[in-house]
Amino acid sequence: MDSPEGNVWFYVRDHQQQGPASLFEIKKLYEQGVLTGDSFLWSSNMDCWCMAKTLNVFQSTDNKQDAINFAVVWEEIKKDTYPAGRPFVRFLARFFDLALFTFFLIAFVSIFSPKFIVESSAITVFMICLILYILVEAAILSVFGNTLGKSLLNTRMKTVTGEPIRFVTALKRSIFVTAAGMGLGVPIINFICFGFSYKDLKKHGYATWDKQIGTIVLYGRVSTARMLVVSIIPIGLLIAGLVI
Repeated sequence: MDSPEGNVWFYVRDHQQQGPASLFEIKKLYEQGVLTGDSFLWSSNMDCWCMAKTLNVFQSTDNKQDAINFAVVWEEIKKDTYPAGRPFVRFLARFFDLALFTFFLIAFVSIFSPKFIVESSAITVFMICLILYILVEAAILSVFGNTLGKSLLNTRMKTVTGEPIRFVTALKRSIFVTAAGMGLGVPIINFICFGFSYKDLKKHGYATWDKQIGTIVLYGRVSTARMLVVSIIPIGLLIAGLVI
C-alpha cells in the first residue's frame, strides 16, 4: 500500500493515538526507532489503520526482523492500542455529554414553562434536546476543541490537516452523527444506526462521517473505573426520567 508524500498522518505510540504529523516527521520517528514496523498508522487516503511495515514508504531491509517481533508481541499490541476504534468509549462520551445537556436544558425550561415539560412525552423531549445539542456541540468543539465527555475518557478530536475544528466543520459532523449515527433519536431506527456505526468503527477504525468531513477521533488509555464513574451521571438521569 502506498500513500502520497504530502498527506497528514496519525500514529499510535505509548498507548495513545497521536498526530497530526507530516510524512517527513513520521519517517524520522521510524528511522529513530520511536515507531517500528508494528506501529499503527493512518492518513486520510487510507481505508483503515495499517502497520508501518505494510506500507511501501516504510518497507526496508529489516522487514524480517519486524515480522519476528510482531509475532512475539501481537497480543500486547492488540491489548494496548486502539486502531480498530473504540465504539463503547465514543458512545459513552456522547451519552454523557447529551445527558448533561438534557439535564440543564430541562431544568432551564422547567423554570419558565414547567407545563411543557410535564405534558410532553419523554421521547419528544429527548428528540428536541438531541436536535438542539447539534448546535451546542458544534459551538463547544469550535471554542474548546473537545467536549467534557471526550476529555474525561481521554479522547480527542482533530482535523486531518491539523487545523482547529471550526464551527461549520463541527456543525456538519454533529448533524451527520445525529442523523446517521443516532437515527435522529427515533426508536428502533436509532438501534439500527448504532449497529451500523459499531461495525464501521470496528472494521475501519473511524466512522464514515469522520472520513467524509475530514476529522479523526484519537484515543488514549482510560481505566474501566473511570468509564464506570462517567456512566453514573447519564444512567442516573435516564432512570430519573423514566421514574418521573
